[in-house]
Amino acid sequence: MALKQLIGQLEQLNRSHLEMIEIAETKKEAVIKNEIDVFIATMNRESKLLKRIQTEDELRTELAYAFMQERGIKSRLKLTIAEISRLVFDPDEKRELLDVHARLSDTLMRLKQINDMNRQLIEQALSFIDFSMELMAHRPEQEVTYQHPASQGYGYGSSGMFDRRG
Repeated sequence: MALKQLIGQLEQLNRSHLEMIEIAETKKEAVIKNEIDVFIATMNRESKLLKRIQTEDELRTELAYAFMQERGIKSRLKLTIAEISRLVFDPDEKRELLDVHARLSDTLMRLKQINDMNRQLIEQALSFIDFSMELMAHRPEQEVTYQHPASQGYGYGSSGMFDRRG
């Protein structure tokens, strides 16, 4: 009985992570299109979903312990699904458990790739903002327009905060 619940919980985790992939895709588009409001709303949705996934994962852990207790294992070892599958003797149940585990692993791998891409995009956006701010704050040492060499002030340029010509 606990095995069926564990499999169901793994399927629920997979659905939640697929939803997280959708959110990550929305976040990526918001970063690319520079839609700050959409980005913030997406981050809020992501935060709520992360809390739900954490609760679902805690339930998965408890169901794994319940399954191990059904099999006579009293310890609270943190076994992986592959290790738990060794305790399943019915070939159909074992295949079902390993199939849902494989789907969840694939989903998590896709989510990791999208999150890595989003991290890079955000870092690039921040670098661009930093570069733009420096360009706007920087005052050139010499004027960028042509100035006749004999004219007053040639070669002095703006001296920053202090006027050294005094």
